Amino acid sequence: MIRPFSEPQIQSKLGVILIFLSQFYKFLRAFGAALIYFLVKGISSEILNKVLIGAGFFITLLLIYSIIAFLRFKFHINYANSEFVLEKGVFNTEKVNVPFNKIQQVYFKRSLLQRVIGVYSLVLDTAGSSGKEISIKALREKDAKELQQVLMQVAKVGEENVTGAHDVLIKEFVSNPSNAWEHKLSPMTLLKLGLTSNYFRGVWLILIFAGSIYQQLGDFQFIESDTYTDNVRGYLEAYSRPIEIFVLTAIVFISIFLLGLLISCIEIFIKYFDLKLQQTNDSLELEMGLKTNTKTSLKPRRVQLLRVITNPIQKRLNLHEVQIAIASSQNDLTKTKIRIPGLERIQVEKVKKFLFTYKVKTGNLFKPAVYLYFRLIILAALPLLLTGVVASFIVPNYLVEVTSILSIIYVAIVVPYQYFWYRALSLEITPEFVIMKKGVWNQKVEIIELFKLQAITVNQPLWYKKRKLFNYTFHTAGGDLSFSLTSELVQKQINYALFRVEVDHQPWM
Repeated sequence: MIRPFSEPQIQSKLGVILIFLSQFYKFLRAFGAALIYFLVKGISSEILNKVLIGAGFFITLLLIYSIIAFLRFKFHINYANSEFVLEKGVFNTEKVNVPFNKIQQVYFKRSLLQRVIGVYSLVLDTAGSSGKEISIKALREKDAKELQQVLMQVAKVGEENVTGAHDVLIKEFVSNPSNAWEHKLSPMTLLKLGLTSNYFRGVWLILIFAGSIYQQLGDFQFIESDTYTDNVRGYLEAYSRPIEIFVLTAIVFISIFLLGLLISCIEIFIKYFDLKLQQTNDSLELEMGLKTNTKTSLKPRRVQLLRVITNPIQKRLNLHEVQIAIASSQNDLTKTKIRIPGLERIQVEKVKKFLFTYKVKTGNLFKPAVYLYFRLIILAALPLLLTGVVASFIVPNYLVEVTSILSIIYVAIVVPYQYFWYRALSLEITPEFVIMKKGVWNQKVEIIELFKLQAITVNQPLWYKKRKLFNYTFHTAGGDLSFSLTSELVQKQINYALFRVEVDHQPWM
């Protein structure tokens, strides 16, 4: 009997088109500014003919490269060695071997181009890697779904150390598995998310885009530097007083902020379009995306950290975001691989109930020492102090006004904000969990199951000893949680947590 995917296979023949168009798009991005330059400045017919000949030669080479890359991209399942094997490369051959027990999840991704062509991208995530070990970008729907089923089953067998991995039966793909519950994001919910989150992300995107365009156009002398400098100097002379500059800056910032908010709404709509979350008998199935459609299957045992995020406006609208990290080499939950926005509170509890082995109970609550607040306000004062030093050289005649404005910002905004940040911090250790809460506007609750802890680091710098304070870091395969300047009373709970790690035999990944 021939086992599925036991022989080396290539992708769908449509993969040649995908590779070619992907490489051609990279070329356009790299030389886009040069193309704009020639279009604006004009080009003679003689040079145009040479450019067209060169472009034709380049496209021919690119097509040959795409065909070779397609033919040299092969994959198969080595049942004897219990591993998935991938070979690729045009000039150099790269071979990747992924043992079954290292496969964390297998999911689909489809860009707009892939959907037009009619192919699927299959991605394998593995333990101990910060990136995707394997991405097969051009599979037919039937082959992609069958390969996903096979890999997830052999991975499960590998986890359980079953020697007869090659005898695993391949289940037929079921398009509509029985659901315990299902959740979908409506267009109105997407709009609410866009208006109540990522306030400054759109602003940063505008600034980065404008800076990039200015730099590229400046390289081709589209912008006369002397004229630009004279314009800036004229604006500064017209609005020379600090209060005038402050008001003008505020108007510009508000305008950019509103435009950034619009961009954030568009980005969220594209990223989370048609989001559907459903619970099956043994996993959470998540599908979303307009530009890039992603379909992920999440097993409870693979969850290492869970974070629930909301803000005061979203809380009133009953909107929460759940972030989930599985085993990875990343030490930061902000780089989590799975984000599920727009959940109601009752749905968040359903996710926690399904993913966690135990029920969350009340435990011992700890707060950071007040010295942390003093440290926060001192560190927050450094940027304002630096601004004052710079202002003393730029606008020395208005140093009193500048100092007054910076003092008002510090006393009215910075000091209260750091106080509320300090008050929001808490660490709770329950019989089954480590729970950390933080955040002033974006309120975050981070949860780790005790039996999934890999290590706990207790750090006490020399200047902490007199006050009997410690820094704690909880390590898991999916990231770390850190809590600073806490009393020695936590030590007993740390010992209990380590005890639970030793005696609990639940699978941690």
